[in-house]
Amino acid sequence: MRDNVQKAIDELRSAGEKATGDVRSSIDSAVARLRDASGDATSKATDQVSAFRETLDTATEDVRKELGKLAVRAQSSMESVEELAKELDERRKSLGGGS
Repeated sequence: MRDNVQKAIDELRSAGEKATGDVRSSIDSAVARLRDASGDATSKATDQVSAFRETLDTATEDVRKELGKLAVRAQSSMESVEELAKELDERRKSLGGGS
């Protein structure tokens, strides 16, 4: 998502360089709003990840297992599922398990 927002900002900035007057002002304003929204979303995501890490740090193994299952089920794209699968493979190797 961050890449898409950055791409939108870059495209708007490029359009703004070619625009004049009110159009340029509107584009500059849109870029500022996108940056603010992106920063707010990043901050919120960072806070949520931090809280989740704290929960995991204090959880029992059974609770960690259930939270992991919930995290997997919450994924909404194949890209996310594949990324989690790679992470699981790496963790399995680090714990001495086979692939």
